[in-house]
Amino acid sequence: MNTFYKILMPVLALLFSWQAYALTLSTPADLALDVSPKSPRPGTSFTILAKSLSFDMVRAKFTWLLNGKNIASGVGLIEQNLQAGKIGSEMNIMVDAISADGISYEASTKIMVSDIDFVIYPLTYTPNFYRGSALATPGSVVEIIAVPHLFFGGERLRAQNLIYEWSIDDKLFRTLDGEISAQKSVRLKTTMPEILFYETNALTGLKPVALNSFLGRAGNSFSILAEPFYFDLGSLVRAKFNWSANGAAATPNLKNPLLLELASPVNTDSATTFDLKIEDGQALFQRAEALINISATK
Repeated sequence: MNTFYKILMPVLALLFSWQAYALTLSTPADLALDVSPKSPRPGTSFTILAKSLSFDMVRAKFTWLLNGKNIASGVGLIEQNLQAGKIGSEMNIMVDAISADGISYEASTKIMVSDIDFVIYPLTYTPNFYRGSALATPGSVVEIIAVPHLFFGGERLRAQNLIYEWSIDDKLFRTLDGEISAQKSVRLKTTMPEILFYETNALTGLKPVALNSFLGRAGNSFSILAEPFYFDLGSLVRAKFNWSANGAAATPNLKNPLLLELASPVNTDSATTFDLKIEDGQALFQRAEALINISATK
C-alpha cells in the first residue's frame, strides 16, 4: 500500500502541474477583437466583437474591462456595445475568456477618440449681395479642407505630420505608423446653375429682388442684370452668352454680357420677351437658360 502512494503522488503532481500551465496557455492569435466602426467619433456608439478559432466561444466565460474596470461578464458574451468618450480620450478595452476546458485567453485594444471637420467651399458664382452660401453644381470645382482632431497621450497631433488618403465617398486619416486614425465621410448635394434677373441702376445700384417680368414706363430707359448663380468660376470664363428678343438673336453688351440696357419707345406700349442662354461647351452640366418679360406702358 505504501508503494502505491509513492507511485501515485508523482503522477498526481504531474497532472496538477500540467493543468496549472494549461490555464495560461494562449497566444495573441488565439483571441482577437474587431472594432466597428474602427474610428468611432465622440459620443457615438461602436461595437467590439471577440473572435477566435481556438476554442468554443459559446461555452466560454468572458470578462470585459474598460480602462481596468469590469464592465460585463458572462458565458458566451462575445460582444460589447460601447459609447465613445470625448474627443482626445483613450479607451483601453480588454477581454479575458476562459474556455470550457479551463484555458485562459486574453485580447486588448486601444481606441483613441478622434474626429475630422470638413470646411467645404464650392467654387461657384454668387453675387455680392447674396447672403447664402455657394452651392456645388455638376461639373463644378469644390474645395474641401480637412481639419483633423487626432490625439496621442493627451496631445493633439499636428496636421502636417499626418498621412491623408482621400476617396470620393469617404476618407481615411492616419499617423505615420497607422496606429491612430480617424475616418469621416461627407455627401455633397448638387444643384443646377440658374439665371436670375434683377433691376439695376447706375445711380441707385441693384435692387436685390429677383424678377420674372418687368414693367416700365414708355420712353424711359432701364437696365436688367442677369446673375448666373452657382456656375463654376472657370466655366464662366469660357462660357458663351446668347441673348434673344422675341426669338431673334440680340447683340449682348460688349462691356458686360450679363447686362441688358433698354430704352422703351415713346408714347406707345411695348412688350418683349428676352431669353438668355449661358453655356460652357467643355462642361456638360454648366449651362442654364432663363427668360424675362419686359413691358412698357404709357
